[in-house]
Amino acid sequence: MNYSNGALETGVSSVYDLQCEGMDWAGWSVLWLLAAICMFGVTVNDARAEEPKLTPELIKQTNPDLYRQIQAAPKLPPEKADPDRPYDPYPGFFAQPVLKPDQNENWWETSSFDYSPIYPYLLKHTHMKFSYDKSTGNDDGHAWKGAILLALRKDRFTNVIGYEIDQKNISSMDGSSVDKDVQNFEETAIYELNRYLFVEAGLYWQRLSQQFIMDRYVPFVGIGSYNVLQDILDRKKDRLKIDLGFGWVSDSYDSQVVNMIHKNSDSFNALYVKGEFAHKFSDMLTYKQIFVLKQAVDKTTEYGITTIPQTQNQDQKAIVTGATKRYDWRWTNSLEFTINQYVGFLVSYDVAYDSNPWPIAAKRDTEFLTGFKFAY
Repeated sequence: MNYSNGALETGVSSVYDLQCEGMDWAGWSVLWLLAAICMFGVTVNDARAEEPKLTPELIKQTNPDLYRQIQAAPKLPPEKADPDRPYDPYPGFFAQPVLKPDQNENWWETSSFDYSPIYPYLLKHTHMKFSYDKSTGNDDGHAWKGAILLALRKDRFTNVIGYEIDQKNISSMDGSSVDKDVQNFEETAIYELNRYLFVEAGLYWQRLSQQFIMDRYVPFVGIGSYNVLQDILDRKKDRLKIDLGFGWVSDSYDSQVVNMIHKNSDSFNALYVKGEFAHKFSDMLTYKQIFVLKQAVDKTTEYGITTIPQTQNQDQKAIVTGATKRYDWRWTNSLEFTINQYVGFLVSYDVAYDSNPWPIAAKRDTEFLTGFKFAY
């Protein structure tokens, strides 16, 4: 019994030892397996890190046939702009509009149809011009000229407000002096029908002291085009805008004219033509030309002087010499040198002509000015 019990105990112990030895071998096997996996992973990662990148140049060198097939395959169309969000968010009224890179920043000089899709926010632009001249010698005096323009656009509607003032005081050596006061105000509302044509209505006001006209009101309606030759001219360099209208001219005369003709006002119908041409030599230099013509449809009275005053208290008298369809035009040429988007210099040469002025006024008036331009 003892032997058998001992044998039994010995057998159990041997089985226990074998089981322990078996567990130790299995544990070592697991550890070796994990180590092998780690080494294999590192080896794979290292192998992948050493693999060359797949580039068009590599494909061209290693497989020219595949490269030619890729080049000959049809290309995917460019990604289209989101029609709901083609522009950046509204920058605010006092900020510069954020347009697409291929669009003209001078939007007030071009059609709204050039911006596709249409710019959804309010556009605004303001620029000012100022010049001053002081003369000495035979003529002693000063002259200054200023202008401001405000343009607003929403969808197809554009409203432009412009004001110019030109004043001059020249004293001669004989003691006499000449005062000149020329002012122009224009407001025009435009609605574009298509990329070639728009309709407009507006008001034109003038003060022409050299023609003894204190106030001239011209309400008008008409048609026009932002660029008549936009399919012929280089749109990045050249611009030609034309306005054709019909207006009702009402003039109020200076007291000196009233004493001559015993009439303080007159009115007539007239055709209105305005042309604006600009050529951009470079980003810094632009040539601009503006021509405005008013041609009377109705005949107006033509006067002449018959009495030369013998004393200072005696007034000059005028008689009717006929009737004519009066016209007047104004031609402005300028070179603008742009320093940046806000500041620039300009040189301007202006000519004004009236076919039927008062006998005491000249038909032609010219001036040459230099000055500054401020834009916002």
